[in-house]
Amino acid sequence: MKINQTTSSRPGDASDGAVRSVASAPAQTPAPTPDTTGVRVSPLAAQVREIGSRLVEDSDDDIDTAKVDEIRQAISEGRIKIDPSKIADGLLASLRELNGSA
Repeated sequence: MKINQTTSSRPGDASDGAVRSVASAPAQTPAPTPDTTGVRVSPLAAQVREIGSRLVEDSDDDIDTAKVDEIRQAISEGRIKIDPSKIADGLLASLRELNGSA
């Protein structure tokens, strides 16, 4: 197998005629760049940003941290037994419900 030493992997470095004809073609004017001095945010983007900032806030009252700590303590003490088959059955039932099959 012979490797052609005149061909380069970088455009413009090769010495074949095809590259020279492209390189010698007149330069096209670049597309105008968009005005970046002002940023406009769509109403949907503003709403997404507002929802995201609410999710980050620490004042989330949806979770009862005292109850979570109580359950965590009961699990660590062995007062609550975890049954993996019940968890699996519940997950499968949820998936069936989401798929719409019974």
